[in-house]
Amino acid sequence: MSASRQKKLRQEQAASAPTTKRRAVTEEEKAAKRLKIWSAVFYVIIGLMVIGIAVAAIANTGVLERTLTAVTIGNHKLTAAELNYYYLDTVNNTMSSNSMMSYMVTSGTPLDEQEYLGEGFDPWADYFLDTAITTARNTYAIYDEAVAKGYTLSEEEQSQVDTALSNMSAYASIYGYSSASAMLRANYGRGCNESSYREYLEVQQLASSYANKYMNDLDYTQEEIDAYGAEDPTAYNSYSYRYYLLSTSDYYEEGVETPNDEQKAAALTAVESAAKELAESSKGDEAKFKAAVEELEEAKKAAQEEASTDTTEPTEAEEETDSTLHENVLKSNLVTVLSDWMVEDGRQAGDTTYVAAGNDAGFYVAMYLDSRDNSDVETVNVRHILISTSDNVTAEDAKKQIEDLKTQFEEDPTEEHFAEMAESHSSDTGSNTNGGLYENVAPGQMVDAFNDWIFDSSRKAGDVGVVETTYGCHLIYFVGPGEYSFRDSLIVNAKTSADYNTWYTGLTEAITPSQGLGVRFVNKGITLQSNSSQSTSN
Repeated sequence: MSASRQKKLRQEQAASAPTTKRRAVTEEEKAAKRLKIWSAVFYVIIGLMVIGIAVAAIANTGVLERTLTAVTIGNHKLTAAELNYYYLDTVNNTMSSNSMMSYMVTSGTPLDEQEYLGEGFDPWADYFLDTAITTARNTYAIYDEAVAKGYTLSEEEQSQVDTALSNMSAYASIYGYSSASAMLRANYGRGCNESSYREYLEVQQLASSYANKYMNDLDYTQEEIDAYGAEDPTAYNSYSYRYYLLSTSDYYEEGVETPNDEQKAAALTAVESAAKELAESSKGDEAKFKAAVEELEEAKKAAQEEASTDTTEPTEAEEETDSTLHENVLKSNLVTVLSDWMVEDGRQAGDTTYVAAGNDAGFYVAMYLDSRDNSDVETVNVRHILISTSDNVTAEDAKKQIEDLKTQFEEDPTEEHFAEMAESHSSDTGSNTNGGLYENVAPGQMVDAFNDWIFDSSRKAGDVGVVETTYGCHLIYFVGPGEYSFRDSLIVNAKTSADYNTWYTGLTEAITPSQGLGVRFVNKGITLQSNSSQSTSN
């Protein structure tokens, strides 16, 4: 290669290669780019942290619970906070009204972490949420109907709401909360406050009041009563009869405690044969039926005593009990498998039958005695105040309280005054919201002492008396004869219930609730403190 060409090549290589200065510039550019990238990442992280803090702050204020729609019911959009009232009250009401729930729901475990039908099923939280939404739907359906009809709360009903909120403020102070709203948040969840709780109470009060008004306003002519009763004449009759259950377990061979299928079948055949014999041998002879049953019971008792070490003597009351006799039982209360036979046309006194009890438990043997259509049974209307006996209230304490109330009543001996006192003092939840009133009471419907007082032949309107029963002590005010015979009162009750249910179902089932994003913020994960209705938020 010539010297000139070598020089030219060196010049080209020098031109194409970066200089030290250019290399330095390139490293600076790379460093600057890295700095920009890390700066961007840093600001993103800081931004996310700020956003996270802001979101947490917002979440703790309950804004989301108060603003996001959890469920839409007709024209009403309930937020998570508003649905929380229905949810927790549903839990509390279910736990307190159903004694079996304490065995089904585990205390100490959040409701959204325990399945209500066993492993693989939905959690209890979903069950209670669905129930709460249904309750809210039903409440708003009646509420909307009330509003459409121009129905409003009475002064007394509005006062009850005001009093409930006033009491809540007092309890909040007692339990160390800064306000009623603070106590509501602690119990129901974030977003709950006194304002929304007032609305919740007013909606419920208006719906309940209007539903009661609708039912109470239902009225029927005698023609309507007779026509409805004619649809099923036997439904309002009362029946007197004797019956006895021959149990399969009493016919196992001696020494058999856990029978196999063959032994069970043999025992069932034996008990059926015994039932048939009892029915046929005692037909037409009530005394013979009773004597035969007593003989069976004596034999059973002797066998039990032989196998037992208990030497306790039976009480006189136990010895005199005639457990086979049942008098004036309404058709609806008859043993199901005996009902159709008992109400058949042409049934005669002394007729007998035997019927399988179901599940191979044994056979019922029954004897028909008589029936009545209850059209001639007169009824009465009464009011009463009950002071229940309990661990904390003795019979003597209850009677003293009733005597004091009687003295208080005598200062203004009017029915209106008695009704007011009943609502303030009576522990009978079946009547203490309507002045202690029971209408169209038939003989035998109340416990013996109560029944004997109100059906005394000398009883007259305005009479007041003190009666002690197994429930406690009663102050009774005799209003007077009932509006209907016992039969007609049964028919009116049945028709009223049917008509009300038709109206109620028509209003409520016309609405289909739809859940929204806010349902995720409902306080479903509460934990029961014990096997009771008390609960806490997670």
